[in-house]
Amino acid sequence: MGISLIPGMFLARSAKHLQDAKRGIILGRQKLHLQGRKLERFVAALPAEGHTLTMADVVQEDGFTENLLTSLGYPVIEAMDFTDKEQAQHIHDLNYPVPEHLHEQFDVVLDGGTTEHIFYIGQAIDNCFHMLKPGGLMLGFIAGDGWFGHGFFQTGPDVPWRYWHHARGCEMLEVSLVPRRSPRTIIPVPDPTGRHRGGERFLEGPHMLLYACRKPMEARPYTPPIQGHYV
Repeated sequence: MGISLIPGMFLARSAKHLQDAKRGIILGRQKLHLQGRKLERFVAALPAEGHTLTMADVVQEDGFTENLLTSLGYPVIEAMDFTDKEQAQHIHDLNYPVPEHLHEQFDVVLDGGTTEHIFYIGQAIDNCFHMLKPGGLMLGFIAGDGWFGHGFFQTGPDVPWRYWHHARGCEMLEVSLVPRRSPRTIIPVPDPTGRHRGGERFLEGPHMLLYACRKPMEARPYTPPIQGHYV
């Protein structure tokens, strides 16, 4: 797992939603997948999102991304993983509910493509919701390109819209697709609820699905979501 140009720009433009966040968590430590010309392009594009950084602000010796996140204004980001191989602070298998002492502890939760690799993906997403404080920010950047065998699942727009918005009551700040071959092209993804076949679309070439949402201050009664075209 890692942060490349598309997730990097998404994190940069989402930083404006942090609202004095003090504590964050990411599902799995993320490597920096920006080197050479790609890193130069990333740094050159940041001023358009309100950030002026140097390459030294972004990279760190161990190849991970805590420096990048801190330089973009994110709080100290802790990591959760199911092994201690990459020195995550929290060792937990997201197939199972997170312990209650982690409920509502984080102002921002980041899913950089981890949930698609977890067999009980609904439980993994529930864990993200429960770890968020009321008013907290959820950010997801995940594959949406039909890459068969990459993970257990490919996530479609019903996850951010039907789960985070309709079932959990979150305010959606961004739901978009970005083609990997054109990382500055942001395609808004509307709510699929009630649309023919859920607003189904066919993608030519690999894309990423990005979403940012804010947890409500008061939780609504929860029932598991159903896909938008079955409503």
